[in-house]
Amino acid sequence: MALNHSSPSKIVSNYANIRTIPAMLSVVFALASLYQFGGIATVELVWLSNYTLTAEHSVIASMGTFIIALASSETKSFEYYETWEQGVIALGPLVIVLDYLTTEVTDFILGIGDPLGYQIAFLITIVSWTVAVR
Repeated sequence: MALNHSSPSKIVSNYANIRTIPAMLSVVFALASLYQFGGIATVELVWLSNYTLTAEHSVIASMGTFIIALASSETKSFEYYETWEQGVIALGPLVIVLDYLTTEVTDFILGIGDPLGYQIAFLITIVSWTVAVR
């Protein structure tokens, strides 16, 4: 029986690669949320004939990363979160989707103040993300 000996640098490298994926998901989620809630004005992909991203892209990116993060092996199952954590986790995607799909939620957010309402909505999504992936 042969033993598998890994060098310390290879072990550190492997661990760093595993930790890179959640970090990249966090960056994508934060940027998509910033874009949806007005923190970033426009995103233009020059390499794709100056293609400009839409609000729909930000919702897809936010929700996709959120689903991947919750389904990843590094997060625990939803039923193992405490009740208040479940509420916070659910609130983020609700704000993202309802802001995109309904004018009522958008009007409510803007009614808080512009840009304060969207800043609060962004903070809600970031807190939700943080609780979900901690």
